[in-house]
Amino acid sequence: MSQKITYRERGQGAVLLLLHGYGGSIHHWQSVAESMSEHYRVIVPNLTHLYLSSEKLSFSTQVDLLAQFIEEHFPGEPVHVAGLSFGGALCWGLASKYPHLVKKTMLINPMVTDPIKHFMPIELRFFFTIPLNLKSIYVMLSTPMGRSFLRRSAQIFRDERADGPTAVERLQGRKLQFVAYMIHHFAWLLRSEDWSAWSKNLLNYRGDVCLIYDKEDLLFDEGSYKKFAMHIGCEDVIALMGAGHLAIKTRPELIVKHLREFIENTVAA
Repeated sequence: MSQKITYRERGQGAVLLLLHGYGGSIHHWQSVAESMSEHYRVIVPNLTHLYLSSEKLSFSTQVDLLAQFIEEHFPGEPVHVAGLSFGGALCWGLASKYPHLVKKTMLINPMVTDPIKHFMPIELRFFFTIPLNLKSIYVMLSTPMGRSFLRRSAQIFRDERADGPTAVERLQGRKLQFVAYMIHHFAWLLRSEDWSAWSKNLLNYRGDVCLIYDKEDLLFDEGSYKKFAMHIGCEDVIALMGAGHLAIKTRPELIVKHLREFIENTVAA
């Protein structure tokens, strides 16, 4: 399967891929990418065409397409990969399935295997557990429960450019249709994947990996992150406070510090 992945590039040196989350943007990495480009060749792929493709692409397929991207653009050159949330899941997928393509892996508030049952907000578990078609999701988003889901999602994933967590609750028309479309795609992706196969595969993974999570993350709790770290044999675990799920935007200087220390094998002060 061929799927064009566009990307932004800056800097020189060892290649560092930065993968944003589902529904996220390359702009989320802006500050981190600028700082890291002083020392590395930073590549920030736009993943929107993968997870919002008109032809639904499974998580496994997206991992395969990213592997193709690395092989085509950086032949014979293993790369460092860092990912946030869903992008973090793509990173552990790449590193475990294609270890020859990846040097070091950095996971920031990563999506864990079998994520639905680990979501903390009950609104998210409801929307992603019940098989709703696109029209049903659109209708549900107009109900009090749907607005509660949007409000909670905004608290977790909102961009600093947004007007605030209540802005998403006022969505109507085409904007609300687009949100419903994103949810429909994500729900299909989460339910269609064989997460047990990934869990088994990750048991045998012993790559060079670092996991950074925020203790106050609203999507997954601390226990889920720690359990996942143990599952993949990750001993380099860093706990943040107050950065939230979008830590790469709220605390870019801290993320840069930890990424550089991990890649360069320096010891944190």
